[in-house]
Amino acid sequence: MVKQRKHYLIDRSIQVTIATKILVIPIILLTCFSLILLFFVYQNSNYISKISANQENIIEMFMTTPALMDKENQIVVAGEKTFRENLGILQSIKNNNLILLYCAIGITIFQAVLLFVYGVYLTHKIAGPVYVMRQYLKEIHQGKTPQFRQLRKGDLLTDFYDDFIKAIKTLQTKK
Repeated sequence: MVKQRKHYLIDRSIQVTIATKILVIPIILLTCFSLILLFFVYQNSNYISKISANQENIIEMFMTTPALMDKENQIVVAGEKTFRENLGILQSIKNNNLILLYCAIGITIFQAVLLFVYGVYLTHKIAGPVYVMRQYLKEIHQGKTPQFRQLRKGDLLTDFYDDFIKAIKTLQTKK
């Protein structure tokens, strides 16, 4: 049984370069999306802060109006309670905006890592056959006859590999 290699970085420079290039467009798009989201979260946060300050001012204004200073008046009590609840809801909206922003940043980072790993995995299926063919060429250069083997299941470039083997065998028979 043939020992299978478990190293995914066979030709590090090529694989990392391709995996990095796979990341470029998604990272640019996700960065743009995150910046737009950040702008609106920041703007909403400012609006909520202004509304909260206005609510506080309205409460103070109502509390200084003699007719509304009666703490026994049910309308006054209900109105103050509603104003306070509104302030709490606005704060919840502000917190949710931040959670959305942090989620977008986290998902962006996760997707970047996932795409990079996928790029390395995908290029492994290309770099493996290229590595095998390079080893055959080194053996031929050293005057040895390479022992050809099948590529791994799932490897790419199988047609090229088969043509490569045929070409080498043809050259060997013409010697």
